[in-house]
Amino acid sequence: FSGFAPPDAKSRGAPQPPASGAGGGDAGGLGERLSGMMGRLGMGGGGAAEPLLPAPVPRHKPKQAAAAAASSQSQPQAVHKMTADERMGRYLEAAARLSDSGAPRLAAALRAGKPVLSVIVQGIILLIMGYAKLYSHLYDMYSALPVNHIQMVLGLIMCFFGGTYVTLIAAVEAFRTMGGQGLCGHLSFVFDQVKVVYAADVRDSLLDENRDGIADVDQISVDQLTQRKLKVCMKAVEDPARLQAAVGSLWSASLAVLATLKLQFAQTAAYAMAIADLLKFPLLRFVAPGVAWALGPELMQWADPIIDSSVRIVCILLVWYLEKVRAAFYSGIRGGKMFAEALIACCEDRGWMDKLPDFVAKKPFSADESYLDEAIAFSIAAVGFYWQISNLFFLPHPLDWLLWPVSMAEYFLEVQVSWAQ
Repeated sequence: FSGFAPPDAKSRGAPQPPASGAGGGDAGGLGERLSGMMGRLGMGGGGAAEPLLPAPVPRHKPKQAAAAAASSQSQPQAVHKMTADERMGRYLEAAARLSDSGAPRLAAALRAGKPVLSVIVQGIILLIMGYAKLYSHLYDMYSALPVNHIQMVLGLIMCFFGGTYVTLIAAVEAFRTMGGQGLCGHLSFVFDQVKVVYAADVRDSLLDENRDGIADVDQISVDQLTQRKLKVCMKAVEDPARLQAAVGSLWSASLAVLATLKLQFAQTAAYAMAIADLLKFPLLRFVAPGVAWALGPELMQWADPIIDSSVRIVCILLVWYLEKVRAAFYSGIRGGKMFAEALIACCEDRGWMDKLPDFVAKKPFSADESYLDEAIAFSIAAVGFYWQISNLFFLPHPLDWLLWPVSMAEYFLEVQVSWAQ
């Protein structure tokens, strides 16, 4: 046992004198040696003696430490990117430098309004992205519905929004008659390519090939950034020929639909212009002197154009309101019939029609011999028509915020149809 200390070099091989003490002999030395051995074994008594066995040293790293080291090596280094405000300020400064030679006042205005313009542009981008995600989720939910449910949804849309979005619904019907299935395929392909290009742009914005912790796109000039992003977008598109054909088909269909709407609503615009021509002369006699006096002698020549434009705008709005009333009545009846037919078909599939009393639905039920579908259709049509008239074809909150892009598309089509005549 190592607890018994070996004798020193001087006393090795020589007899030791007995230790003095009460016990005499080797009792005292044996006690000290036992105490040292117990201390090295960690069983007390030995004081500050060295341990009997050294602490084990692991030959391999623990699994947790090895995994942590491996994960730290595999994780990419964090890349520092410019904030959205800094990036937008960089773009505005580049636009100002381009305008320095040709339009110095515009360049000064861009530099002076850089904080405000940056906030406005970022807000518009966030708004567009938010509406795109919202409508994408709504379209996914719509696509997952059964056929009867889709018909019910379309019927309700026509009942409650047929007058509000009269030109937009007419444009959708024109698209459908011009080969809607093929156009939907082209539109879906273009949308998929936009998502592919966006994903490639996001990956390129995070690249740090020189490993300095700063994104590469934030270390190049605006001209180089433009060329780089254009190259990234072109590389991301898998089938450029198909994309070109799809965009061309959609553009041609859009022009054809716009021409169809102009012909379809030409009578509405003609009525508005005719009424404006009839009202222009009497209003000029009564209103022109007051308008000329308000403008003053230097601007009195503007009295005629101001009155003429105002009369035409009012007449167009009035005629369009009457057109919306007519469209709301027609689309309400049509949408109500679509909703009723789909609802009855859905109830028949689930066996609910057999559980209705005979005075509601005779057995066996036949839609041609029953008035149930007409009762449902006209009731829904009346509710939708009243709802649109009572709101003056404006959307209540929060539908106005939810359908704001759709309303903008409707206003654009109305202006194109009206002022193109």
